[in-house]
Amino acid sequence: MRKEFIYIIVLVACIAGVIWGIVGLINTRYNVQEEPKQSRAIEEIYANQTAVTTASKEEKLSPNSSFALKKYYDECSHFDYEEAELPVELVNLTKQEVEDYYADWEVEKFSEKDLVLAKEINGYCNEHFLIRLEDENVNVYQMGTLGDLKEYKKTDISRDYLPEEDVEKLEEGIMVFGEGKLSSVLEDFE
Repeated sequence: MRKEFIYIIVLVACIAGVIWGIVGLINTRYNVQEEPKQSRAIEEIYANQTAVTTASKEEKLSPNSSFALKKYYDECSHFDYEEAELPVELVNLTKQEVEDYYADWEVEKFSEKDLVLAKEINGYCNEHFLIRLEDENVNVYQMGTLGDLKEYKKTDISRDYLPEEDVEKLEEGIMVFGEGKLSSVLEDFE
């Protein structure tokens, strides 16, 4: 009987220990402990202060920066994006210095590695072409920025070898956009 009594006491002690551990774990996990008053006071002091910059480094263009010009043509709503080598006079300039240097351009992107300048141009881009018959041959004209036509290319495509339907279209003139489309249309007439 004495052994049984010892076993019961040991068992009760183990169960009590497990319960005590679970209760302690629950208390530490779900009870919010009060922060010391001193740390709250320090946080309030820092929260009411504004940050003061003591040193700064302005971003400047490096000699290896990429450079591009982006032109938007308002008459045809096309963009022209031209990548080029960064001009030497722009190396080590800040964004403000670039804006001053290119006053009629907008700095669209500026970082140590990239510079993109953008500009809106009143007129048409240089990708508009007019194909028409002149002097019994098919000729190509490029539309200038102001809508004026400049001779672009004379072809050997003769009126004599074209169907009447194509001749009528060419007498009125066929507008195309892009050199790829121009080549395709001219190939159709050959």
